[in-house]
Amino acid sequence: MRTLLLTPDLLPQAVDLWNRALGAHFPMRPALLKANLWEEPNFDAEGSRAVLKGDRLVGFIALKRRTAPMGNLPADQKGWISALVVDPEFQGQGVGTGLLRDALAHLRQFSTEPVGIGSDPGHFFPGIPLECRQALDWFARRGAELGGLSCDLVSHEIAAYTHPEAALQAFRRSPSVMYRPMEDGEQEAVLAFMRQEFPGRWAWEMEQHLSRGGNLEDVMLALDEGQVVGFARIHTPRSRRFGPGIYWAPLFPGAHGGLGPIGVGAAQRGRGIGLGLLSASIAELRNRGVESAVIDWTGLVRFYGIVGFRPWKWYVMASFK
Repeated sequence: MRTLLLTPDLLPQAVDLWNRALGAHFPMRPALLKANLWEEPNFDAEGSRAVLKGDRLVGFIALKRRTAPMGNLPADQKGWISALVVDPEFQGQGVGTGLLRDALAHLRQFSTEPVGIGSDPGHFFPGIPLECRQALDWFARRGAELGGLSCDLVSHEIAAYTHPEAALQAFRRSPSVMYRPMEDGEQEAVLAFMRQEFPGRWAWEMEQHLSRGGNLEDVMLALDEGQVVGFARIHTPRSRRFGPGIYWAPLFPGAHGGLGPIGVGAAQRGRGIGLGLLSASIAELRNRGVESAVIDWTGLVRFYGIVGFRPWKWYVMASFK
């Protein structure tokens, strides 16, 4: 077996390998793998590796490092394991163990911060999927520290969505607030709001969305007397950039969408704006023809349950200290 850099020419084989190992639960598409690895600014091309037997890809590990500031988060070289995939036919032969050992040694050259398993910028997973119980046990045996749970939520009823009574009450509580998609010319106002209220990863992700061709209409705004007081990101089959809610769209039979993140400015909380914005965003997905949707990486099961979302996939947060 040979260990090489994980380079873009391996994309077709990497997609095939992923789907042999994980495709039943997390079906991979070439555009998604490319976007979240080689096109992601934090991709660690130096540390990401592929294992080939002859010309056949049998395993790979993809790493990320924070090499530039991310909003108010410093360029501290913090590292993540974005994906570690081994061909089922070659599991149990030390392929994954070798990739993990070398990856941790590489990342620890740059930072003493814990190495995250998932939860990276451009992540596939917030943590280790519970559906991959074998992987959970495998990482734990190799020293990973396991933390709390997060989940993805799903609704299959977007096409029939109507505002629940709780959302109607939220609208009435703050009648001056308008909810609508972002329009051209509002970019700087939205970025200023994000940098003030959500100055870390969320602000950085909004900058990436707007500077790298994301649809303006995929940003929902809450506006009070013309001032931005809240935001939400939505994702549809027409979105030019992937959002986590549509990563696994092939699992759904119809037009699939997603929502998240969503947030309201600190001074405006308690007015019902968050629920109003959430309900307005789901109605916008409905109006764009979406039939099902996922809200990714959250612990707010009860809050999102108000608008009909239920737990779908669970993840264990994990890292190497």
